[in-house]
Amino acid sequence: MVTIGDSFAVVAILGGICLSAWALMISVALVFPSKAVNARKRIAAKPWASFFTGMALWLTLGILGFGMVANPLPLAKLMGWTVVMSLLSVASVGASGLVLLASERLRALAPEMTSYSSIAKSAAVIVTAGLVPLLGWFLVVPFLVFASTGAGLSALMQRSEATNEAPRFIP
Repeated sequence: MVTIGDSFAVVAILGGICLSAWALMISVALVFPSKAVNARKRIAAKPWASFFTGMALWLTLGILGFGMVANPLPLAKLMGWTVVMSLLSVASVGASGLVLLASERLRALAPEMTSYSSIAKSAAVIVTAGLVPLLGWFLVVPFLVFASTGAGLSALMQRSEATNEAPRFIP
């Protein structure tokens, strides 16, 4: 039997996940601006290549990682969680690039917005799009995760020149 408390718990868990994803996208975009800009360029230039690269990563390493998580041995479980969390970390870099791309397009529509405001609103729109029943769950979220993983991998594999100056945020 489902009680009202169970329903509230599910809603609270979903709200916490969405709030955490929103904050993660914003923080990665602000803390690692050069990698986020590289991911933005990759998603803007080659969205389907990013999608298929991310899908290939999740279908190989993701299945391997979740298979190891299901293993009862503690070391295998630890290695599985390490693989899954590594993939999600790469996806967060790509998602920050997607947020910068959406922020850039949002600022073109409303030039009076500040950089932070447009980044926060863009991240909220992306997270909210994944909440739409059925379409968001089974189409938007997988596409965003796969494309973000592919763009994040590309951004992390690019070398950037070492400089002595403080990094500058360029959305």
